[in-house]
Amino acid sequence: MVYKLLTAALLLLALVAAQPASAHDYHASITDIKYNPRTQNLEVAVKVFMDDLEDALSRQAKSKITYSSSSETVNEQLSDYLKSNLAFELEKGKPLKARLLGSEEDADMVWLYVEVPVQQATLAQLYVKNAILTDIFTDQMNIVNVNYKGKTESVLLQHGDVTKKVSF
Repeated sequence: MVYKLLTAALLLLALVAAQPASAHDYHASITDIKYNPRTQNLEVAVKVFMDDLEDALSRQAKSKITYSSSSETVNEQLSDYLKSNLAFELEKGKPLKARLLGSEEDADMVWLYVEVPVQQATLAQLYVKNAILTDIFTDQMNIVNVNYKGKTESVLLQHGDVTKKVSF
């Protein structure tokens, strides 16, 4: 069932991504997480629609925010937003510290890059919270792909269900 949902969501996201840079009716993000055993870090990349992200940052700041990867103010807003909406735990109730490395524009999308030190040689499980944009769009779908030792597990997080456990 989850596989069918993820496949459908990925197909819809691919169709939307192929559309011209204009307002969209589909609300989705993709998060790719890869464990780097050399550095013992989770390397996280989040792809989200720019206009949706600007809307979320503007609501948070209570003033109009326009995305710019070189703006120190935007980077602070992004970091604060991610701290509230993106979290990782190896053990329930013990969040890991995440650090925004930067971001970049890709047409009408924005890539956000995050590093999460885990200081562990192996992972048995990972709790992932991805509530990005779920407070704004009740139809928001956040697809999370976790790659560990060459195997990828995918979960779909959405309004009302923003945290899932991935086991390895």
